[in-house]
Amino acid sequence: MEPSGFQRLLSRPEMRVLMLVLLLTPPAVVSYHQVQTDDPYITYRYARNLIEGRGFVYNAGEQVLGTTAPLYALVLALGGGMTNNYPLLSSILSGIGLAALSLLIYRILALLREALAGGIAAVLVVLNPLMGDAFGFELNCFLALIFGAYLAHLSGRPHLAALLLGLGTLTRGDGLVPAGLIFLSALWTQRRFPRGPALIYGALVGSWSAYAIWTFGSPFPNTLAAKQFMGESGLWRPYWYGALRMAYLYLQQSPLYLFFGVAAVLGCVRLRQVDRRIWLLLGWAGLIFAAYSAMGIPAAANYFAALMPFLMIVCGLGVVQLQQTLLNRWPARRWKGLLPLFLAAPLLAASLTSTAKRLQTHPEPRYWTYRETGEWLAAETPAGTAVGLAEIGIVGYFSERPIVDICGLVSPAVGTHLAAGDPSWPIRTYRPDYVLLHDPVWPALEGPIAAASWFQQDYAPVRKFAGEEPYRLVLYQKIR
Repeated sequence: MEPSGFQRLLSRPEMRVLMLVLLLTPPAVVSYHQVQTDDPYITYRYARNLIEGRGFVYNAGEQVLGTTAPLYALVLALGGGMTNNYPLLSSILSGIGLAALSLLIYRILALLREALAGGIAAVLVVLNPLMGDAFGFELNCFLALIFGAYLAHLSGRPHLAALLLGLGTLTRGDGLVPAGLIFLSALWTQRRFPRGPALIYGALVGSWSAYAIWTFGSPFPNTLAAKQFMGESGLWRPYWYGALRMAYLYLQQSPLYLFFGVAAVLGCVRLRQVDRRIWLLLGWAGLIFAAYSAMGIPAAANYFAALMPFLMIVCGLGVVQLQQTLLNRWPARRWKGLLPLFLAAPLLAASLTSTAKRLQTHPEPRYWTYRETGEWLAAETPAGTAVGLAEIGIVGYFSERPIVDICGLVSPAVGTHLAAGDPSWPIRTYRPDYVLLHDPVWPALEGPIAAASWFQQDYAPVRKFAGEEPYRLVLYQKIR
């Protein structure tokens, strides 16, 4: 009996990868939605303010671009017309982006004649715990747009590539790097300037840049300068050190992570055999790592998550390299089909172990404490009450109160003072009605505020918000 059309369709490798990714993505979305980190709530507040008529601002009346993801905020605002649950909406978008990214990784590697490595990398990306930590951020959608642009470029569709690169750059400014690489590649291979694609990309990015300069005074988000000032302050771990520490922490969770190191080394060996066009993709990751380190950007989990697709690609190649080595030595056909799964099993087990452990503490301990604090402020304080604090995302979103940002993400004047080692400047200068400090205080960032004589004279504790260390909070009210 001949197989049915559906059976023949499923026998195709790309359909197997598609079905596997589609099966894994929904439970991943349900699990990762529980992460609820702080920073995405800044973008949610921009989206809500926009749809509710207060403008594309964080604090009403303050024209500051304090989100790294302007296009993503606009998409969320459009979705806000249907639901005001921005965290859930963002998780759904993150899940769609994650599935698309995984499938695009497979298609790119299949195009480069490394389909098996692409399938392995696609599954590893869906299950990667750091990609889960990035839920709520714009990262997954951004990566899907840029990987889509790479696939379009490699497939000879330059206009589509330019469109996706433009949308990617508007989603996250990092898109300038892959856009530059792809345009340089097109210029080198075609020996002429790609005028049409350049016009498409320029129209998208140029239009936004003109609007941002007119509205905010710069096409770049204030967060870029703020992160650099944070790095200069010495109060945060540097990017390169954070990468090493992240690897150490995951190794503590499971020794199986050593297999990622082995796979990565073997993948680098296999890169000598792979179509050289893969370096156009991997070069992007190298440039981003170098740029973040050079600019002094402090360590953050979502920055490392951006590197995970590239690492998973190299690890997928490493699994294939190990498979070929074993088959060359023991050419047994019986277990040939199961060998890739067997070799990738330690990588999958390590990822699932971390995800399972992470979910035991989700939502993050800070989430409920910060949310309770924000909701209390919304219910118990007048609408114009200003609040100063360090982590402004969740508290700011639920309180809907004007925020004085100690870290300067939405308060541009703070940055130079923070870089000079004066984290108390925004509270001392703006004198908000309330100040939130952790209990115990975060020594480097909040310690100078709590210890200052002027703060002790002018502010008094009025309420504590229970939670796990280091996320308990004490609310201080200005008394004079």
